[in-house]
Amino acid sequence: MTGAQTSLPARQLARMLKGMTFQQQIAIAMAVGVLCMALFSSVGSAWQGSQQVRDNLIQQSLRIASSLANQSKLALLSGSPDNAAEAVAATLAFPDVLRVEVRKTDGKVLLAKGIMTKGQSDLPMPAQTAVREAYLESETDDAWRFVAPVWTARSETPFDVVAPTDEFLGHVVVVLSKATLGRMVANIFMVNMLSSFFFAGVFLIVIRFLCARLTRPLDMLSSAMSRAEQGEVQVRTPVDGPRDIQAMAQAFNRMIAALQERGEELQSHRDHLEELVGRRTTELQMAKERAEIASQAKSDFLARMSHELRTPLNAIMGYAQILKMDRTLTERQLTCLNTIHGSGEHLLMLIVDILDLSQIEAGKTELHLAAVDPKALTNMLDDIIRIKAVEKQLTFVVEAAQDLPQAVMLDEKRLRQVLLNLLSNAVKFTQQGVVNLRIQIVGREKGDDQVRMRFEVQDSGVGVRPEDQQRIFEPFEQAGDSRSRAAGTGLGLAISRQLVRLMGGDLHVRSEVGAGSLFWFELTAPLASALPHAVSQRVDVNGYEGPRKRILVVDDVPANRLMLVELLRPLGFEICEAIHGQDVLDQIPSNTPDLILMDLAMPVMDGLEATRRIRAGHVCADVPIIALSANASRQHSEQAMAAGATLFMSKPFERSELLSHLGACLSLTWIHAGVDLR
Repeated sequence: MTGAQTSLPARQLARMLKGMTFQQQIAIAMAVGVLCMALFSSVGSAWQGSQQVRDNLIQQSLRIASSLANQSKLALLSGSPDNAAEAVAATLAFPDVLRVEVRKTDGKVLLAKGIMTKGQSDLPMPAQTAVREAYLESETDDAWRFVAPVWTARSETPFDVVAPTDEFLGHVVVVLSKATLGRMVANIFMVNMLSSFFFAGVFLIVIRFLCARLTRPLDMLSSAMSRAEQGEVQVRTPVDGPRDIQAMAQAFNRMIAALQERGEELQSHRDHLEELVGRRTTELQMAKERAEIASQAKSDFLARMSHELRTPLNAIMGYAQILKMDRTLTERQLTCLNTIHGSGEHLLMLIVDILDLSQIEAGKTELHLAAVDPKALTNMLDDIIRIKAVEKQLTFVVEAAQDLPQAVMLDEKRLRQVLLNLLSNAVKFTQQGVVNLRIQIVGREKGDDQVRMRFEVQDSGVGVRPEDQQRIFEPFEQAGDSRSRAAGTGLGLAISRQLVRLMGGDLHVRSEVGAGSLFWFELTAPLASALPHAVSQRVDVNGYEGPRKRILVVDDVPANRLMLVELLRPLGFEICEAIHGQDVLDQIPSNTPDLILMDLAMPVMDGLEATRRIRAGHVCADVPIIALSANASRQHSEQAMAAGATLFMSKPFERSELLSHLGACLSLTWIHAGVDLR
């Protein structure tokens, strides 16, 4: 038999016990134990009683046989059976005596009476021995065979010379039935069984009572637990039964009381939760509104500050460009004008940096992808940075890999802004040595449809201390002490890192104090179609061919209007002026312009509303309108174009930019010393 077969009954028993209650299991165990104990005790008692009865019957039978032997002496001596007939009859009268025999010494029967039991006729007579007492000679299932020797008892007399000896006369045989023994054993067994089972029944009743006393509190505790599981909070179980069961009931009641108390607390909290959530939601909403108001106030403040700073800066840079066109200027005057113009450009750069940082933090910065020629970009950077490097007697090296693609899709303005910032910092913090710009391909992706480009700017300048290499990317932070810091707001690197991350890369630095710095980042860009090579344009324009064009300059600031008049009138334009949008609408019917330079922020009627009304009218509906604004945000540009403007220009602007837009809108052929510009 395998182990699995052996364990099968055990598993079946275990499953059966699992389906029973605790009380049923105790009752079955007790009943089986008590019944087994009663059975074994009854059998043991009956066996012990039967042995005692048997011994008593044997002793009694031995005495009967001995008595018969004494009474049979005369018959054996005389050889007359009659002398023993009365004794044999008396012996047969005893209960269970089946047969009596008187035998001579030679084993022959002298007298025999009674029935012959099975197996007795063939039994031989025992040989003459010196045995003097009766004994059990044989035994069958139904009877005993007792044998008693018969001896003569001779008494001594004074005349005997030799002491007399006893003479063996023969045997007597008494056969007794075991019927009495069987009845007595059966009676003993029945009495023992009945008494055992009676007391067993009484014991089981007591056990059942004890089990009920034990399991009743457990059942009540189980029922209470079930009700508690279903959510009843007022449930309690009676404290009853043995001491340990009472302790369990008391512990359960205490637990339920504690849970009820906590449930009441939770219910109280739940009742006030909605009020708490509502109050908290209100607080959060107010905080959100305050944050939005603060953010809007910040944006409005920055926009207004940008507008207020750009407005006078427009006049400063515009007049500086106008004065620089004067051929009679001395070298000192030209230097002063270059200083004014350069300072204006630096101030404009600071304003742009602050606005860029604000837009990046607000998540309003968007990328505008277009086809970019990496080699043309490096040439443009070379033209700008080399001049600054030569001024400090630095060597500027551009290393553009030969395998650069002809065009990739990138935001050229943002990429140029990052690289110019890194290169300007490199020149700024390098007193002697080399500034290096490297652009290379480090990998291709998506079946060569995209390239991964690495941009590096390295210098031999003062370097950055290790503890400052992360701080320099924080807004308004600059590394080094006051003597090593250069002019600036500390926004350049912060804006550059944010822009690089916006383009899908990250800006890294590796630097050693006194040994220079290396800034690098990697960008993945899709390949684009090749760009046509642009022809460099001259900016020394002094007029245009063809009939005179009338330009209407609209601005509420007299200085801005005068600057545009001084800039355009020498080129041959007929200039008209308007101080707000309503003034424009009043002049157009009688003085139709060929182009309108429209400021957007004006009293009475702003430029957006004036542009909408011009486009909605029948007179001058198609006239080109170039929107001008000191607000350089994308939002203002989109609003101007949506209102109907042809182009948008932010103040301050370069003279070359304005002339380029005028030439495009009016199809002008410029007159200058070089190539014509359309």
